[in-house]
Amino acid sequence: MSTSIQTTALVAAEAGPLATTLDQLLRDRGALYARLSRGEDLASLARSLVVIAAVSAALFGAALGAYRGGVQIAYAAVKIPLVMLLTAAVCAPSWTALRRAFGAPSSLSRELVATLSALAMSGLVLVGLAPLVLAGVVLEVSYHSMALGLAGCALFSGIAGIAVLWSARSREPRSRTPLALFLSLLVLVGAQMSWTLRPYLVRPQTQDVPFVRAVEGSVVGAAIETLNSARGIYTEDETW
Repeated sequence: MSTSIQTTALVAAEAGPLATTLDQLLRDRGALYARLSRGEDLASLARSLVVIAAVSAALFGAALGAYRGGVQIAYAAVKIPLVMLLTAAVCAPSWTALRRAFGAPSSLSRELVATLSALAMSGLVLVGLAPLVLAGVVLEVSYHSMALGLAGCALFSGIAGIAVLWSARSREPRSRTPLALFLSLLVLVGAQMSWTLRPYLVRPQTQDVPFVRAVEGSVVGAAIETLNSARGIYTEDETW
């Protein structure tokens, strides 16, 4: 078994940095954490992680957009990667500031790459869940049930990304408190970014599909309304 893993890693390394990073995310995260700790070729690692996160999220978005079809497939395929990458760009500097405030070693480039590693892992989980979304499309699952399924996919992928980030950086001196605060901020900013760039899931009968909608209410309120609607308690015509 160990020989097989070593052979796979060798093939990935020969295929290029993108394949190496993908292999480490899926099979050997210890090697990825070591690269982060050493600050080894962070620019190349960041490029690979951006590609993995963006492509994975785009594939999931396309599957999600298939519920409405047409232009929504392209819209969702563009917006879900945007949510991920914009969240990383907004939040990474705050992590550096928090680490400095708590006396932990800090590096903006390292914090950014660590954040990208979490988002790349989340993207890979999302693409793994895409067949379930397509099954819902084929089975014509109700809109509100699909919306709850989307929330579940986001939650599951987010937990996977947080686990990667925690494992990568929680063992450093004085790092756990700033990391916990940063993760809370990451969740809040990611949720708001998602809400700002909605809709991703649009009813099939909708005629005109906007790229984004005006911000109304909050993401928490919308989640409660969707849960109530799935139970048959309708309030207003919310769109995710």
